[in-house]
Amino acid sequence: MAFRERAFPTWTRLTTINRRATRRNSDRGRLLQTGTFICGAVGLDTDLSFVYQLFALLFCTLVFARLSIRVRSPEVSVKRQLPKYATAGVPFEYLITVTNNGHHVERDLQALDNPKIIPPDLAQFERMREPGEETRNAYDRWLGFHRFIWLQKLNTGISLKPADVPDVDLLSHAQAIVEATPLRRGSVYFESTTILHPDPFGLNYGATEFDNQEHLTVLPKRYPIPRRFEFKSGRHFQPGGINSTWSIGESDEFVSLRDYRDGDPIRKIHWASSAKRDKPVVKEFQDEFFVRQALVVDTFGNNPAAFEDVISVAASLLVDRENLDGLMDLYFMSTRPEIITAGQGHAQTAQQLEALANLQLTDRGSSDFVSLLSEQARRMSGCLMVFSGFSEQQETLLATVENRGVQTAVFIITEKNDRTAYRSDFFVLASGDIEAGLKAI
Repeated sequence: MAFRERAFPTWTRLTTINRRATRRNSDRGRLLQTGTFICGAVGLDTDLSFVYQLFALLFCTLVFARLSIRVRSPEVSVKRQLPKYATAGVPFEYLITVTNNGHHVERDLQALDNPKIIPPDLAQFERMREPGEETRNAYDRWLGFHRFIWLQKLNTGISLKPADVPDVDLLSHAQAIVEATPLRRGSVYFESTTILHPDPFGLNYGATEFDNQEHLTVLPKRYPIPRRFEFKSGRHFQPGGINSTWSIGESDEFVSLRDYRDGDPIRKIHWASSAKRDKPVVKEFQDEFFVRQALVVDTFGNNPAAFEDVISVAASLLVDRENLDGLMDLYFMSTRPEIITAGQGHAQTAQQLEALANLQLTDRGSSDFVSLLSEQARRMSGCLMVFSGFSEQQETLLATVENRGVQTAVFIITEKNDRTAYRSDFFVLASGDIEAGLKAI
């Protein structure tokens, strides 16, 4: 531990330096540097005059190229155009607009975004393993440098390729297309954009960095759901006068007018009729009955890999039921029990997916969450539940809903697809092979 506490900052600096250094040289530049080094080594023997002269020529060329990129930097400004959302593991493209504010046509530029580098902490390093790590030699496994690099890339959250910028005329702009692949769900932070400009020989790049801070929300990976889970309990009455995040309230279908009663909401007063009658009257609406389903996401546990699969399955179910004629309530535990509702004029599914994108495992007690489910069960037409394993906590959550007569469909994410360990009506999915498991449902 003490070794890695000292090593982590050094490894972070080394990877940062390496990233910057690799940007500064083109392929031909690296080839010329290699040739210069070889000629320099051989040219130590001054009797080999041709090799010595070649070394001098190559060295002078490299020095001139390096100095030339310091003479002039491109006078440009940049603007990044990110999409509202991306999806983990799914490549996408976005634009960087480069505007020429100088007095020269800018040619052969490259644009490269700089996401915030997030190194792993010791807890994450000890908890997670690099895919294929067991195939490395004993020294690499002990040192852990490759695992550190993998975790740092994962935490940073996105893989980017340099984008060629078309020639930019005077007082004009051009757009570079950046190819990107999100590596995980959650927020990806961009710190700056670097514009690379070549020397006259195309050997080296000068770098001009522009502060350009933004963040991108990466939604969870999603899978097709081959089966629609229908519940027989049908439509339930949904009473009005409740906070809109819990229920849509009464129907919009007008029925009649009546005298105002203590406790009636002000919004229901019909002002024109009240003025005519010289007393307050309120509008009555038809009681509303509709399907209201719930999706319960398990945030209790200590298996990060299985939890990622829980999030993906939950996101897949939300998207599959996006056009459901009714409401869909997403239940989860973060710092406190929470509900996000979609459908019938409420926040749409994208808001629920965004909540899942930033959801983390919690070690908080489940009693508050159980209380919430118990209170809200009477509103549920049916309930989907996604668990990582099936311990006492998950069993309690399920019993809370089933004991109130709510039909359920339970998905269990396990490390091994062992169906015999669970109830026959559970849908058991092996972690790391979720797509195949869903197809088999």
